[in-house]
Amino acid sequence: MRTILLLCLCTLNARAMTLDEYMGLVLKKNKLVTSYETSIEASKEKQLAGDVLLDPTLTAGYSVNRDQSIQSVFVIADRRSTTAANLGLTKKFSTGTTLGLTAQTFKYEYDLPVVPGNNGYSTGGLGISLQQSLWRDSFGVATRLRQDRESVTNKLETLGFELQKRLTLIQVESDFWDYLVAREDLKLKQANFDRAKKIDSWTSNRVNNGISDQSDLLQIRALTELRELELASAQTTLTTREAKIKENLDFSQLETLPELTANMTDARPYVQDLAQKKNVVKIDTYLISLEAEVKQKVSQEVVESLRPDLALIGKYNTSSYNVDDREMQQNIAKTDRPVTFVGVSFSWLFGSAKNSQIAAATKDALASQYKAEQAKISGENAWRELLRQYDLSKQNVLTLGKIAQLQRDRAKAEQIKFTKGRSITFNVVNAETDAAQAEVNYLTAKSGLRKLEASTQLFVSIAE
Repeated sequence: MRTILLLCLCTLNARAMTLDEYMGLVLKKNKLVTSYETSIEASKEKQLAGDVLLDPTLTAGYSVNRDQSIQSVFVIADRRSTTAANLGLTKKFSTGTTLGLTAQTFKYEYDLPVVPGNNGYSTGGLGISLQQSLWRDSFGVATRLRQDRESVTNKLETLGFELQKRLTLIQVESDFWDYLVAREDLKLKQANFDRAKKIDSWTSNRVNNGISDQSDLLQIRALTELRELELASAQTTLTTREAKIKENLDFSQLETLPELTANMTDARPYVQDLAQKKNVVKIDTYLISLEAEVKQKVSQEVVESLRPDLALIGKYNTSSYNVDDREMQQNIAKTDRPVTFVGVSFSWLFGSAKNSQIAAATKDALASQYKAEQAKISGENAWRELLRQYDLSKQNVLTLGKIAQLQRDRAKAEQIKFTKGRSITFNVVNAETDAAQAEVNYLTAKSGLRKLEASTQLFVSIAE
């Protein structure tokens, strides 16, 4: 895997890395993203693990007992030995039915018995048992409630990790746009500084020739110093942004970062994809709805677990007896002398504590439901607000683009007028400053629009 990643990086170093390639590399290399993906996988496994109660259970036992205590009136011998072996398989079904299969043998041996010939005997049998819940967990009600709760709980947990993953990816994408803005801002600041130096040189010549006043030169040099300060600040910002990008890609700070490229005017697909779906809400508010659903399932489970228990029980066992242990084992499956049992079992928990527990669970579920209803409204409003902000941001980008172009044209016009002696230095400085600020505003607005599109990942369609 590491060799493949190195080959990919070498290829990317040969050309510019697009946003999609950058995000793909983040998914492969970023430890935090990988952590959330692993947690999501673990959460899905937990749901499958929840039905371990319905898995068959195998039991086996073997014991040897030596008894040299005071003799009983029934078996008088110097020592009594009992060897017991058993094997069982139990399976509970989602219908509330418990089925059991058993096989067991007992071998009794007597040393120096008082009655000659009474050296022991062996018994054994095969059995099948059936227990069916008729009231509590009636035909698997409790099992289905547990499965429903675990399913919703798993969805809640999985979506919680998914939200954390999406938040991380949104931040990672935001870092990408911040880096591009910082890089473009550095170019802009460099160009502004170069123009300021040219104006400074040109004005200095005019002063030396007696055409311009010394105050004009001082004003231009103040502008040049300001542009140099802005350039240094832009360089520092770009260095910080680059370090963050390397951190996102799990690069060392000594590694060379591939050139990143993206068209800031191309819309990301998140908004359009989600806008075509129904019942779109913010994920964190949807999580509150899932929490309420879990509380409702818990309440139902509490009520079910405190019901009276009435169970039908049936057992059937073969029986085999012989003084010869081998003969007993050969006849263990014969049904000529069976042992059967049919019965019912009833239990009932009563008292004030039971009622209080039911009331507490019910009220807890009701409180969560009220909270979920309010959260659903907030989540839907948040989606509508995002769409409104998105439309407004798109319009702002268009407007700021026009303003930036007008300010650029104004600055060029002032420079031309200044070279012809038809404008003063103050006007040139103001035009340069306004144009630079307009460019920064335009870049920031385009970046903000792309970030707003990325934030759409915080929303989900409930129908999904």
